Amino acid sequence: MRSEHGLDRLLAFSDAVVAIALTLLVLPLVEIVSDTDDASSVAGLVRDHDDAFVGFAISFVVIWVLWRDHHALMEHFATYDRTLVSTHFVWLLTIVLLPFTTQLIAAREDLDGAVAAYVASLLVAVLALVATGLWGRRHPELLHDTDENRTWRESTPSGIVTVVLLVVVLALALAFPDQGAYPLLILLLQAPIERVRASRRRAAV
Repeated sequence: MRSEHGLDRLLAFSDAVVAIALTLLVLPLVEIVSDTDDASSVAGLVRDHDDAFVGFAISFVVIWVLWRDHHALMEHFATYDRTLVSTHFVWLLTIVLLPFTTQLIAAREDLDGAVAAYVASLLVAVLALVATGLWGRRHPELLHDTDENRTWRESTPSGIVTVVLLVVVLALALAFPDQGAYPLLILLLQAPIERVRASRRRAAV
């Protein structure tokens, strides 16, 4: 049974989960500082634990981007159904797991499959957002009845570029595990690629 404020409660709960996940990301870095006595400078500390700091930076940006995309996506919805809640909680599961998979990289960079597990969780997160968007496109009764939403339903689903990049990163992480977290830097290509795609779409209109 859907309540009048059910969607608002779902979104408020999701925002709280994301905020906690962002906070938990810094804990491995705090442990590095408290457990390290032989570093003579901050630069040396960062250099000695570069995978941990790269993992933190990438994870923070990734959760931020995931929340931003989730927020923009849910702006289209006026109500919800069982499937929407299900895809929503799959997405939340990946957000909750991100601090854990980040800690795998920070604490055990030599652990076989650590980076691959991290990338896999990101891939599922993006796929959950894509699935949510596709469900909304196929069920307009869940959306706000606006011209903007009608245009959105006819547009190309977002997230495809990110899915492709994550598949590439996952393949590299599995093929070259000794590279640590550095394959994740490929995700920085997402924004410029999306800008190029957007400019080409505008030029084609």
